[in-house]
Amino acid sequence: MEQKGPNQLEDTVKSLLKQRSMSLRTLSKRTDIDVASISRMLSGKQKANPDYLQRIAVELDVPADELFRAAGFDVGRTKSQDSLDFVRELLNGQEFSKQAIEMELAKYEDYARTDEGANLIVEKFLEKRQQVSGTGAFIEQLDKMYNGFLDSNSDEERCILGSGLLYFVLSTDMIPDYIFPIGYIDDALAIQITWNRFLLIHRTTNE
Repeated sequence: MEQKGPNQLEDTVKSLLKQRSMSLRTLSKRTDIDVASISRMLSGKQKANPDYLQRIAVELDVPADELFRAAGFDVGRTKSQDSLDFVRELLNGQEFSKQAIEMELAKYEDYARTDEGANLIVEKFLEKRQQVSGTGAFIEQLDKMYNGFLDSNSDEERCILGSGLLYFVLSTDMIPDYIFPIGYIDDALAIQITWNRFLLIHRTTNE
């Protein structure tokens, strides 16, 4: 996703802050972004950070693409550009495949075994879930996985479900979530892989 001038981000964010009676310092606290970093980004002295833009959009309760456009990003190209080429461009040569996602899930499975990982799921899932609009199998599986994670007495099932939930919650996706609607492609695949593994283990355990 290419950033182009002019940068109207400063005017847009300051206007939104004024409408919400929010200071830059308050925004900094809520987004966990240093005030100086936000100021430099708004003034154009620092390149706009997509992750920062997404966090700011959540706190200001505006669509993320509104801030991306204000920052000069060309967010409309996905409609005219082949989606696979666009994904490859976003990844900058990183591997995006089922195998790569399975490797990431294996790492998160180990993390889900820890108290820190389990607490992170409980603390962050509902917040992240609210950022995903719409309905469908992806949303239904997410909710089933979260409820299963909370209710299951099986450590193995909880770790499997936890791996998918951590993949969804954490912001280290192969395709960043701020790229709408492509950003949730890898999450959807990770959730499907996790759900299929859970069903297999669950059926085997209960046979």
